[in-house]
This record gives sequence, C-alpha cells and structure tokens, in this order.
Amino acid sequence: MLGLYVHIPFCARRCPYCDFAVHIGAGASFVADYVAALQSELMSVLAKNRAPIATIFFGGGTPTALPPKVLAGLMSLIRDHADILPSAEISIEANPENSGDELFGTLRASGWNRLSLGAQSFDDEVLKKAGRVHTRAQIEYSMEVARRAGFENISLDLMFALPGQSRDSWRETLHRAIELEPTHLSCYSLTIEPDTNFAVRVARGEMIPLEENAQAELMSDAFEISHKADIERYEVSNYARREMECAHNLNYWRGGDYLSAGCGAHGHKSGHRWWNERDAKNYVSRIRNDGNARVGEEHLTAMQRFNELLMLGLRLREGFDVKKALDKLEIENRVLDGAFCDATRDLRGLGLLEEGEVLRLKSHAFALADGIAARLML
Repeated sequence: MLGLYVHIPFCARRCPYCDFAVHIGAGASFVADYVAALQSELMSVLAKNRAPIATIFFGGGTPTALPPKVLAGLMSLIRDHADILPSAEISIEANPENSGDELFGTLRASGWNRLSLGAQSFDDEVLKKAGRVHTRAQIEYSMEVARRAGFENISLDLMFALPGQSRDSWRETLHRAIELEPTHLSCYSLTIEPDTNFAVRVARGEMIPLEENAQAELMSDAFEISHKADIERYEVSNYARREMECAHNLNYWRGGDYLSAGCGAHGHKSGHRWWNERDAKNYVSRIRNDGNARVGEEHLTAMQRFNELLMLGLRLREGFDVKKALDKLEIENRVLDGAFCDATRDLRGLGLLEEGEVLRLKSHAFALADGIAARLML
C-alpha cells in the first residue's frame, strides 16, 4: 500500500501549542510561489513512482487556507501524474472558521472523499484559551455544510488537557461531537512542545500541565463515551465506526510506504526515510535552485525497524504480530530469547497484555502504550 502526503503550511495565526511546519501571514505573491514549488515537487516525485496510490492526505498548516480553485488544481495535477486507485481514500484537513459551501463543494467535486475538521473543543471558553478562533456554532455549521457537499466520511479532531478545560467540559465535548455523527474521532492530549507559546508559559509558571493520572482519566472518558456510540478505538488516540478507520494513518502505523511533497514533509520506503526543509521560504528557494528540498534522510537497520513497528503496533487495536515482523525483516527468531520473553511474561502477569502470539494491549493499558513498548524493545 502506498500513500501520498501533501503539506500546505499556511495559517492565519499560530496556535500556542503548535510546533508544526506552518507559515503565518503569507501574502498572495508568496502563496503563488509556494504552490508553484509544490507543483514542481509533486511532478518530480510522482514521475519516479510506478506503484498505484491508495491514500492521499493534504495536511498542514491549514490546507483550506488555499483558494478552492488552487486546491482543485493540485488534485488535478496529482491525477494527471499518478495512478490513483478507484477506492483511494483522499483526505484533507480543514478548520471550522474557513468552511463554506463553495469550498466543500469544490473539494468534493475534485475528488476528496474524507474531511478532517479541527474542532478541538465544543466549549467556547476553552477554545479561546487554546488560541482557536472558531466557535462551537461554527463547528456545527461546518458539519452541516460538509454533508450538504456530499462528504460522508468526516473526522472530528478533539483535544483534552487544554487550559481551563474541566472534566465535565471534556465529556460534554465528546457527547456533542458524537451527536453530530462523525465517522471518526481523533482525541489527542495536549503536549507541551518546546519553543511554543505554551512552553514559554509553563516555564514562567503561568500554566501548569495536567498531571498524567488526570490525563489518563480523560482518555478513559473518550474510550467510554465513544464505545457506547459504537465508535471503537483502533489506535491509542483514534476512534472510528466500523470500516471507517483512517487508511492513510494506518499505513503510517503499520510501517508502510508513502510519498511526500511540501515543506517539512516526510517520506518512507522500506526503511529508508527522508524529509524536506521545514521553512516555507527556504523550501521554495531549494525547489527553485536545486529541484528538490530534501534536507535529511536515514536508513533504518532491521532491528531499528522492528522496534519502530513494535512501538507503533502496540498503539493499534490489532496489536503487533511479532512473527510477521520477524519474517518481513528477515530477523532470526532467537533474538527474542531472554529479555524480550521475560518482559512479555511480566507484562502479561501485570494484566497489561492479552494472551496469544500477537501482542495486544488490554483496553485499560492503552494509556501506557509507549512505556510498555520501551520495556519490549530490542
């Protein structure tokens, strides 16, 4: 399975928790320059590829900050230069404040069939403290407009442990989100990333991050409320109705291959990983002058890939198939003797792992996924 990720960095403002590759306040001239560079890179990347593409994901930034006709042009270019499977999942991220009939209608007509709305919260006060400019009413309106445009596969991105967010507020957000009948929910805990506004506030003592046990309670709320609505957890932070899981992200988590274009974008093929220049202006310059914007790459050893697949697999409901991974990576079974077997036995004894050859976390252990993976890494 092959995916394609396209990065659109533009945002009206940077959220105080954001450390993504974004570009604030771009004028029309630079937007045009970026789009031209992105088109050039896409044509180059797709020309070297012969495999059919199963998923496409436009992320950011705010992809829908671009005019609808420009987005339609980018999709047309991809279709002209790539073999896209008829069943391909084609996703785009959007914010409630810049949604509308023209935008969503153009996206749907151009081939996008999955929408990811950055809702974050249905509490207007929490949204303000999180630096978001939309309101609860705008989220609800966006869902209405998206469905009117023909989108049936809609994900809502939610965040917990935000400043000023009580447990009751979080639970109300979950209930209201489910009332809107999305096919998918992403429920992420606030992470204080270095060099963000929130990191500065924490360093000054102006903001105190929620402690881990309280965060685990909020994660449990997401599981409980979603489960009752038949929206099942398939990854630590992601929930979906049956057969509506995000195929693009599942390909990441299963260690699949994906192409990429845009500033800060990462690509991967069989353990070879590469990434582009993060700064949008430098990205444009590199494409113009060098024909590509790649600034780094790495080749993972078989054991590094095993550990990465283990870490990602344990975050999934399907778990991590140890034997399948060993066969794929051509690693001898004997490497699992000793510490790995001991750690597996201990974790089962603690009631954290299901029985069986495939390593699966019990539902109450998902909050500990990364720590459990660290115990098992070779």
